[in-house]
Amino acid sequence: MKGLTMLKKIISTAVMASSATFTMQAQADVSATVTLVSDYVYNGVSSTDGEPTLQGSVDWYNDAGFYAGAWASGLDEDSYAGAEIEIDYYAGYAGSISDSLGYDVGYAFYTYPGADDADGEYNYGELYGALTFNENTTAKLLYSDNYFGDVGSSLILYVSHTLSLPNEFSLTLEASHTKLLEDGGDMYFGPDAGDDSYNHWGASLAKSVAGFDLALSVTDTNIEDWGDIADARAVFSVSRSF
Repeated sequence: MKGLTMLKKIISTAVMASSATFTMQAQADVSATVTLVSDYVYNGVSSTDGEPTLQGSVDWYNDAGFYAGAWASGLDEDSYAGAEIEIDYYAGYAGSISDSLGYDVGYAFYTYPGADDADGEYNYGELYGALTFNENTTAKLLYSDNYFGDVGSSLILYVSHTLSLPNEFSLTLEASHTKLLEDGGDMYFGPDAGDDSYNHWGASLAKSVAGFDLALSVTDTNIEDWGDIADARAVFSVSRSF
């Protein structure tokens, strides 16, 4: 199950490495990132059923604040109606209100090539907006009118705070609340049809070493009826940007 936002870029356990960028045109840059992750987890739920996978992204951005990109990851095909890969596209604008307050607004579209349409339409779009205070505290809101295909409209609230630690380590604490805004059919987060929301929380310890970004994360949810994919877990990521 997915939704990130480019939230997925904020709460994904994939680690963003320090970027080496090249100039596309005046005041515009492109970067590419490759990540090996021990488990693709979004909002506390595994999309690879606990298995490792490769992830990658290509991002364009300019000094005016506009950006666009694409991100891809492997999937557990049994959980995604035969789809073995997720490819997401996104575009937005980021700026600042003051020296201590920044914002980010945009649109993301999530696709699952190869998914069997007989199991429903998986592709969907999502609007998002975020505020960041002092570059380390973020609140983000994501809205979809067709969450995960045929489920219906949804709202996700995400918050995170990053602490700088000795020896150039950083610790990020995060939490999110996912809410279905209408009847979601079989997409419920517990044994009862009324379980239309769930909470996720996690922590990630990160450090850059020799041009690679490393992170060890722990995550959990209060979902009761999804088996192992929503249980507490630890995730390791290593990432490099070019």
